[in-house]
Amino acid sequence: MYFPGGGRRRSPKTLLIISSLVGLLAAALVACGSSDSRRSGGGTTSPQVIAEASRAVERAYTGGYTEPPADAPKPVSGKDIWIISAWQQVHALVKQAEGVSEAAKVLGWNARVCDGRNNENGGWTGCVRQATAAKADGIVLLAVDCAPVRQALVEAGRAGIKIASYSGFDCDDPTQGGSTALFDVPAQPFAAAPTLAGFYTSLGRLRADTVIAKTEGKAKIVHVSFQDVAMGDYMAKGFTDRIAACGGCEIVGSVKVSPADVPVIRQKFETTLLKNPQADVVTVDIDHFFVAGVQQALVSANRPELMVVGGECQIENVDYIRSGKGQQICYGISVGYRAYTTIDALNRSFQGKRPVPGGVGIQLVDESHNMPAPGAEYVGPMDYAGLYKKAWNL
Repeated sequence: MYFPGGGRRRSPKTLLIISSLVGLLAAALVACGSSDSRRSGGGTTSPQVIAEASRAVERAYTGGYTEPPADAPKPVSGKDIWIISAWQQVHALVKQAEGVSEAAKVLGWNARVCDGRNNENGGWTGCVRQATAAKADGIVLLAVDCAPVRQALVEAGRAGIKIASYSGFDCDDPTQGGSTALFDVPAQPFAAAPTLAGFYTSLGRLRADTVIAKTEGKAKIVHVSFQDVAMGDYMAKGFTDRIAACGGCEIVGSVKVSPADVPVIRQKFETTLLKNPQADVVTVDIDHFFVAGVQQALVSANRPELMVVGGECQIENVDYIRSGKGQQICYGISVGYRAYTTIDALNRSFQGKRPVPGGVGIQLVDESHNMPAPGAEYVGPMDYAGLYKKAWNL
């Protein structure tokens, strides 16, 4: 008889000794697991890290929003814009498409939404090519990165179409192969970061700071991240890099969700949560994941001791926070403000002018802070529409 790894036959006496040692080890592990559930391998978090995290959270309650530029060129009239959404079954993308359409119509432009259907059967490329065939003046990408549609964007550029990004990463980003940039209008709506990569990294870092501050640097975390999508990669990096500074924190379970995994996200999350009963914090990078199954799993698990930190404050997620079950925290990032900034930048590009960053911030929302009225979307603290209309002399 041979054992895994290729070994000699062992005598019954040897097996008895091994069995006894295994039993002693198991007992020791059980004893360790019965200690304070917030301990992380005996590590401690420095007071400096906790203080830094607490200051970051206090700033996030304010949000860091700033006003958009006070001056803008007069709007160009009569433009036809195609808005290409990664997937119109995601509420956040529906609202983004509505926001961009609204801002375009304020300038008197025509706006059409094309649903990329989660890139099923090449849906994203199909939308870009439809826009090119329709002789659009501009294309706005919602959660569609450059690399998967690169050739179609090259064709659109040759046809003289301006390419704008609401939330997609350009082809010069390392996650997209680091080739030549193809966007005329890269996403620049943020007050705290000059690039899309910097913004999503800072959002991941803030999620980690929230955990550190609110647990005083003692947390066992189940982390649900968005895989194979650039924004998800940057958020996960921002989170894990910052959590690494928390000596008393440990990621005990990871749920990596690719776009194809969304239909089975509840099963994946429940399995990981059951395997890690010591977890006392759940962090979810994308709020749609709650809608797709995480929230239902949390309610079913009935573990009120869990601290649950989410994403970008969709209307459903704000309702989850209000209910007192499951999700407890989200981060308000104004969809409308980002939309108006995108259209302002596109208007400037049509006139040969450089885009000007907006002032979108990240505002921490919980049951006691910054909650929208029941049934209302999160819009943020800024009258962005009025300020942009004033800048456009409308």
